[in-house]
Amino acid sequence: MSRPEDRIRSLLDATELAAITHRLGREINHDYPDGVVLVALLKGSICFLADLVRELHGPCELDFLALSAYGDGRTRVRVIKDLDLDVTGRDVVVVLDIVDTGLTLAYVLRLIALRGARSTAACALLDRKNRRLLPVEVRYVGQLISDEYAVGYGLDLDERYRNLPGLQVVDEAELRAEPAAMFERLSRR
Repeated sequence: MSRPEDRIRSLLDATELAAITHRLGREINHDYPDGVVLVALLKGSICFLADLVRELHGPCELDFLALSAYGDGRTRVRVIKDLDLDVTGRDVVVVLDIVDTGLTLAYVLRLIALRGARSTAACALLDRKNRRLLPVEVRYVGQLISDEYAVGYGLDLDERYRNLPGLQVVDEAELRAEPAAMFERLSRR
């Protein structure tokens, strides 16, 4: 039988994350030389956003949206923190930690378009295409992943593990069963 430590593996370390944000920053700089509004989805995208924004060279404004699932918890969202900026006539890139089913991203892109944005695009650190329910385009993708569960670098489970410096693939059931012990194991890696 394998030990829990054997079932933890690094998905992206700090060096790989820096390379991804540098590459995505170059792509966004190329596409928006006159500037862009980055709209980050709270809370998971914060670490990624902080590194990504430092890679941008043109004018850049930041804003945030926070969404909450309701109803069956998977197919309906409500805005709990709305935009402060007026995006009318602006180019907007939505920044996410991970795109999964596409439902949240489709909702956010439609919301921003309805508010009069000149253009909308999505930038995700991780893209789990195999779980798509809606065919939504993610123009800037850090890395494609399979159906693995990752924590760290902003990604969490019940508000834990966001502060891990890299992304690590773990078993979600083990995280839920022993959250404190798993944090110790993950922190040492």
